[in-house]
Amino acid sequence: MKRAVLGIFAAIVLLILFVVLCTFVRRPYERVLIDRFGTLIDPGQKGTIAYNWYFKLPTDSLVRIDTRLHMEPLPFIEYTTQLNEPISVRAFIVWRIVDPVKFRQKASGSDEIASKQMRDRVQGLIGQILGKHRLDQLFNSADEKTDQNIRDIETQIAREATGNASTPGLNELGIEVADIGFSRMAFPPANTEEVYRRMVANLSERARTYEAQGQADANVIRSDGARKASEIVANARREAEGIRGKADAESASIIASVNDNPAARDYYEYWKNMDILRAILTKNTIMVLSSDDTWLKNLFQGSQSTTAPALQGMINSIQNSSSAPNTPAPPLNRTPAPEPAK
Repeated sequence: MKRAVLGIFAAIVLLILFVVLCTFVRRPYERVLIDRFGTLIDPGQKGTIAYNWYFKLPTDSLVRIDTRLHMEPLPFIEYTTQLNEPISVRAFIVWRIVDPVKFRQKASGSDEIASKQMRDRVQGLIGQILGKHRLDQLFNSADEKTDQNIRDIETQIAREATGNASTPGLNELGIEVADIGFSRMAFPPANTEEVYRRMVANLSERARTYEAQGQADANVIRSDGARKASEIVANARREAEGIRGKADAESASIIASVNDNPAARDYYEYWKNMDILRAILTKNTIMVLSSDDTWLKNLFQGSQSTTAPALQGMINSIQNSSSAPNTPAPPLNRTPAPEPAK
């Protein structure tokens, strides 16, 4: 019984030693290389024992390589554009390891060595490509192509940094550049004030252009409004003149019809005489006139006044127009005026 227990214990110990010394587990985001006496062996993606569980010799050493995306920020560096205009750029690099064997051989599997070579190459490409562009192609708010120009530059830098079969690049290190971008683009402090002045001048010129265009449009609107107002006033005056002319014609016709009536003329004469008398005979007025004076005949000789027949004719005309033709009009009441004292 004791030997059986010792045998089981020894078997468990040997099994643990075998698992620890002769197997390893690969993480999902890793590529593992086996260094067997200086020779790199890639066991592949599938485990030899089980999923992500591999077999190795006890003398083998493991090289674990992280294949996830890495981000490498670059320092803030000043470059020169096509017209020798300074510009400061801060970029970043997004990269991954696609060939672990090359990465181990060329960069010794060190991220620091790979990052240094990557920074040197990308910074050189940024200076080379930015030197082919003008500053207004990178900083121009009025140009809608500015963002597209910057994106094209970033794509070109990433493509040339990775390299190809004819032009080697970072692919020689087993690295693929996923993206290169500019996190900041600015002017050097010495040129900031000059750039601001140019921007203010440009915006002021645009503002003056907009103001001039607005004034021109306003003048057109004012001219059109004044023209329409003049037409409206002219039409109103023409209509008013027409109405006034029509009224004057009707008034003249009425006056002419009245002037043709003798009774109306007599009544008007009588009314004007009475109006003159009322104006003359005010308070504290003393007049010495003959009793047969023309002005006083209507007061003292009403029975012999020539105005009475005229009034009687007007009354008859009015009554004839409102009553039957055969109905006689009442006579005018003529009260004889008292004779003046002698």
